[in-house]
Amino acid sequence: MDSGKAAEKVAVITGASSGIGAATARALHAGGFKVALLARRLDRLQALASELGSGAVALEADVTSRDDLENAAATVRIELGGTDVLVNNAGVMLLGPFGPKLDSDYRTMVNVNLLGAITATEVFLDQLRERRGDLVNISSVAGRTSRPGDAVYAATKWG
Repeated sequence: MDSGKAAEKVAVITGASSGIGAATARALHAGGFKVALLARRLDRLQALASELGSGAVALEADVTSRDDLENAAATVRIELGGTDVLVNNAGVMLLGPFGPKLDSDYRTMVNVNLLGAITATEVFLDQLRERRGDLVNISSVAGRTSRPGDAVYAATKWG
């Protein structure tokens, strides 16, 4: 993408505090995007925003909280002008043998990996439509092939 045009674009990345989310933020920022970094770990987001410099905003937001996402969307609109790209990256992988003892882990993965992406998309959809933006959902090869211990994780990534 032409960096002149990218400089006018804003990317929102969930799960930006580490791993693929942080790497995505670095790549988009290097390509000229302003980036809104969303995750639960504000200290890591602030460190990444500081590393990236101008055009990077750290916003503490849990994708399982509609209120957090709505507050983040309002801040993105006010501070950055709106959203051109939403990268649904937030996720958790809690592995173990399938059974009732891991019920809490299953619900956490469904809430973060699946419902979190759905809710973030709902909340940012108006901004994406206004700016004719793009939606990127990060999945996993586990979404196509499950192995022992990751049945629910694989199901959430397939979803």
